Amino acid sequence: MTANDLRYGILLGVDSLFEGTAPGYNDKQMSAIINRAQRRVFRDKAKLFDTDEKIKRILAPVVKRGSYGHSDIILTTDTDITNYDHSTSTLTGIFYTLPSDVAFLKEEYVILDSTVGAGETLTQPAIVLPITYDYFTKNYDSRYKKPCADVVWRMDTELEAGSYTVELIYPITHEIKDYRITYLKYPTDITVNVGTPASQVDCEIPDSSFQDEIIGEAIKIITASLNDEGYQVAGIEKKFDEN
Repeated sequence: MTANDLRYGILLGVDSLFEGTAPGYNDKQMSAIINRAQRRVFRDKAKLFDTDEKIKRILAPVVKRGSYGHSDIILTTDTDITNYDHSTSTLTGIFYTLPSDVAFLKEEYVILDSTVGAGETLTQPAIVLPITYDYFTKNYDSRYKKPCADVVWRMDTELEAGSYTVELIYPITHEIKDYRITYLKYPTDITVNVGTPASQVDCEIPDSSFQDEIIGEAIKIITASLNDEGYQVAGIEKKFDEN
């Protein structure tokens, strides 16, 4: 389904609800509505990515990977960030800047090397565990909860040049050789262009059910803006399905 096809499906549904009296939208306005709807649908699907095989297949076009070893992830250089690490007498904190298109992290692990004695290269992945600031404060010296050769902590920090940065906290007896992630990026914005169809930008996710949900969500957005008294979502979707 092209971007212009999405526009047609949305206008058809809105017209069926308002008996042909729905207002017109130019290409820029319709593109904005469609992209808002797409983000809603994507976020709902992303929540179920880890548990639903069908959704994994639907979102496959926006699954990406990155690693420090391949320079997709880089060391953070902003001293306003790096000067405030959570290193202790037994732990080291180091900051990484993630790829700019990261929306949701779905898998992450590190490869550690031992820095003690002759050194020991650990080829098995160490789990990266997201934690809160409070969790760090309460457990950084806990014998059973603090980072070890099998578990590294991750704390989200601030932005560097528009990209997310994270702090990885690990035992001072080791060093990180690689940091690898699998993530979902937000789908590329859709662009409607009725006058010049060759310039339209279609939905990056080709699954027809995903695109149908975009149409349904866009109809809800438009209907909400036209109906001051609110509306019943189930009723609107039923009418759309019947038309």
